[in-house]
Amino acid sequence: MARWSVRRLLAALLVLWAVSTIIFIVTNVFTDPAAVSLPLDASEEQRDQRRENLGLNRPFIVQYADFLGGLATFDIGDSFWQERPAYDIVLERLPNTLRLVGAGILVMLVVAVPLGITAAAFERRFPDAGVLGFSLATISAPPFWIAYLLVIVFAVNLGWVPTSGSEGLRSLILPAVSIGMASAGRLAQMLRRAIIDELRQPYALTARSRGFSRRYTIVHHAFRNVASSGITFTGWELTRMFTGYTVVIEVVFAWPGVGQLAFQSIEQKDLILLEGAVLMLASLVVITNFVVDILRRMVDPRVELV
Repeated sequence: MARWSVRRLLAALLVLWAVSTIIFIVTNVFTDPAAVSLPLDASEEQRDQRRENLGLNRPFIVQYADFLGGLATFDIGDSFWQERPAYDIVLERLPNTLRLVGAGILVMLVVAVPLGITAAAFERRFPDAGVLGFSLATISAPPFWIAYLLVIVFAVNLGWVPTSGSEGLRSLILPAVSIGMASAGRLAQMLRRAIIDELRQPYALTARSRGFSRRYTIVHHAFRNVASSGITFTGWELTRMFTGYTVVIEVVFAWPGVGQLAFQSIEQKDLILLEGAVLMLASLVVITNFVVDILRRMVDPRVELV
C-alpha cells in the first residue's frame, strides 16, 4: 500500500506538471499576456514596458523555469485585475467551491442511492420505469437548464430561496441541488444495472432460494458488492463537477468560488489569475482520483491497486 501510494503521488505530480506546462504554453506562446492585459488602444511603448515588467523579454526557458519555481512556492505572480498575488485570491475562493461540491455530492447520493435500489428491487415494473425516466431527464438536461428551472420555480415564483450569492445555508440549496441532480440520474442508473447483475450471481440466487426477499438480498448482500463501483462512479462525477459543472453553476448563481473566478478572469483578460484557477481545479481532480482509489481498496480488499 505504501509503495502504491508513492507511485500514485509521483504520477499525480507528473499530471500536474503536464497540465501546468500546457497552461504555460497556451498563455505565453499562443497569446501575448502584455497585450491582453492592456487596453486595445495602448501604445507599443506601454506594451513593451508591460512585457519588461512581466519578464516576457527573457528567454523562453528562463520564463518556464521561473514559472515552475513559482508553482513550487505557490507564487505564480500578481493578478492584473486585482493587483494581488493570484494564489491568495484562488485560496480565498476555494472553500466556497468545496462547500458547493460537497453539498452537491450529498444531494446526488441522497437522491441516487435510494432510486437505484428501488429500481433494482422493482425491475421492469412501474417504479423501475419511473427511475429510468428520471435518469433520462437529468442526463439529457444541461446543468445550467436545471439551474434556471429551479430559480424560476423556487426563487422567483415561490420566493423560498435567494437567486444568487453565498449568504448562509439558504443560498447553498439551489446551487447544490442543481449540481447534484445533474449527476444523480447517472449514478442511479449505474447502481440499478450493477445491482441487477449482482442478483443474477450464484450467491444471490442461493440467498433467494433460502427464502430471503429480493429487497433483503439487495440491501444485505448485493449492495455491498457494488459499493466499490459506486465509489468509483462517484469519483468520476466529482471530477466532472470540478472540471465543468462548478464553472457553470457558480456563474449562474453568482457563487463566489474558483469556477466563477476562472470565468471572471477570462472576462478581465487576467491570464495569471486564470492560470491559478485552472491549476487549482486540476489539483482537486488529481486529489479526488487518489482518494477514490484508497476508498475503493478500503471498501473492497479484492480491488487491485496498480
